[in-house]
Amino acid sequence: MISATIGRYHIIQELGRGGMGIVYKGHDPILDRPVAIKILSQQLVQNAEAKDRFIREAQAAARLNHPNISGIFDISEHEGIYYIVFEFISGRSLDKILKEKKFFPYNEALRIFLPACQALDYAHQHGIVHRDVKPGNILVSEDGNVKVSDFGIAWVEAAHTITQPGEIIGSFFYFSPEQARGEKVDRRADIYSLGIMLYEMLTGRMPFQADNPAALIQMHLTAEPDPPTMVNSAIPRKLEDALLKAMRKDPADRFQSVKELITELTLEEMPVDLYKTSISPSEAALHNILGNNYYKQGKLDLAILEWEKATILDPYNALTHNNLGTAYDGLGNLENAVTEYGRAVDLNPNNFVAHYNLGSAYYRKGDIENSIEEYRKVTVLNPKFAPAYYNLGNGFYKLGKIDQAIEEWQKALILNPQFAEVHYNLGNAYHKKGKRDEALSYWEKALELDPQFAIAQFNIGSREMEKGNRDIAVEMWNKALEINPDFAEAHYNIGNFQYSSGNIDLAIESWERATKAKFGFWKAHYNLGNAYYHKQNYDESISQWQKTIQFKADYWQAHWNLGNTFYFDKALLEPAIGEWQAVTHINPNHWQAYYNLGEAYANDGKIELAILEWDKVVALNPKFWHVYHNMGCLYYKKGKLEQAIAYWTKAVALMLFSF
Repeated sequence: MISATIGRYHIIQELGRGGMGIVYKGHDPILDRPVAIKILSQQLVQNAEAKDRFIREAQAAARLNHPNISGIFDISEHEGIYYIVFEFISGRSLDKILKEKKFFPYNEALRIFLPACQALDYAHQHGIVHRDVKPGNILVSEDGNVKVSDFGIAWVEAAHTITQPGEIIGSFFYFSPEQARGEKVDRRADIYSLGIMLYEMLTGRMPFQADNPAALIQMHLTAEPDPPTMVNSAIPRKLEDALLKAMRKDPADRFQSVKELITELTLEEMPVDLYKTSISPSEAALHNILGNNYYKQGKLDLAILEWEKATILDPYNALTHNNLGTAYDGLGNLENAVTEYGRAVDLNPNNFVAHYNLGSAYYRKGDIENSIEEYRKVTVLNPKFAPAYYNLGNGFYKLGKIDQAIEEWQKALILNPQFAEVHYNLGNAYHKKGKRDEALSYWEKALELDPQFAIAQFNIGSREMEKGNRDIAVEMWNKALEINPDFAEAHYNIGNFQYSSGNIDLAIESWERATKAKFGFWKAHYNLGNAYYHKQNYDESISQWQKTIQFKADYWQAHWNLGNTFYFDKALLEPAIGEWQAVTHINPNHWQAYYNLGEAYANDGKIELAILEWDKVVALNPKFWHVYHNMGCLYYKKGKLEQAIAYWTKAVALMLFSF
């Protein structure tokens, strides 16, 4: 086992060598999966033109996502070494299988050949020509899946072969006549090579054989192959006709698309699924364009309709799934957004944008752990992307891991010192850690970078209030309101200041603005209830406290105030009892609620219920003498004099000796 790394990948063992370089089995620790790593020969990368062409074509091929294409995951450079990271296929190449089997029965041959055709048809529709179709580039996994490999880079191997005198490499046996002439090739060159490969699979021999490359190339240019049925009479005539048409010298006489070839290979006894060619990237591209246009116009529903059509026509396009996720995200449909972003990531695991979007969707769903995992992948795939560190910090902060949040936000600042939101968040973190002055300096920096950062202005005001600088605090909150007149929290804080200063009407005015700016702002409604109660406007105070519990049903203080107001100010017994009972459910240790319930029941003549409530008061606050006095009175009414005396005695004792 080899102990080495290149980039982020661990190299495990050598798999083979070729004209382009050495292939290793490796492991991607971030995505936790095996990979194949091809390290390119120095001879290739020293030629600037060849290197640039290689990178350009490999990047184009890396965008291909199809179940029968061995994907390219990464193309990178590490300390002057260029390498490509491929999908690792645990299995064997078709050329090795043919060495053992010699040839296949036609039904077995088609089970391998047709998936390879589907892969090439998909690539051709994306404008990618393989140029080196041969059994060595057809991989069959241990579970029987077929993968075509070396898309976008096969021309390098072929070019290397041609420039090496005396070497005969398999590619020559599958060269099209136009390749042999050095002409520009298109998809029909791959179709020619497919015909040669099928001929070999069905007969166990090559249609053209020679002792040297020149003679072999000449045969491709001029010789006609023997009919394959001369070698294997079991081959259906329909298959023979199809492969001979694929091998015609003039590209115009061949099938003009792989899809046409697949159609001609149709046999009734073969499974229908092998021939399905419903994928159409060109049609999908039209729907993608329409989807993009609708999205730019803000018509997300129509964009989704078009992109969904595109995914049916080309289900392996990661970008379309990412776009769909973005549209669902915009509509607040986070479940579908996560599904589509997840598909984009599965199809193209190295696309940091899809990982970033998936992390953001997880975050908004409240799935913080998964969001952190996705953002962490983004920082590996694109270490200079500051927003990923920013959001990582947000995730850790949400989990209460303040120090880890600070660490990630500091990394974001190294990459982008002008990132105002990061300065603001660091201020919040240091404030939470009790480092108030450091917090203030970060908020002030955020405000310096972005003078319209209203919430930073607000927090600076809150810090001044903590320091006792009340007037400065109000000044800062008013500045925040100049930036954002609907800043509910600023209105709320100013209302608190006015209330504490005795300016009840001004406080009410500020809190009313807060509730209009922020629907469901229960704290403002609660304070409004208190203010209106202070003004003896009991109906309005009741209305505000009811709104409080509408938005925060478990806020027992609002229930407590409602109960007291209903009973003592409005003489409404039943609603008062209901509110006090709510208090005891939410806060079972609030003995005052049991006491008031007892008083209400006693005044209503429900003696036993009153005793039950006051018993709870005794259990919770055994030194509250009033309850013993009241219990004595109840037992006296019931004619139980001894018990009454005992309770009164206890009450007197507590009155006299409670100190």
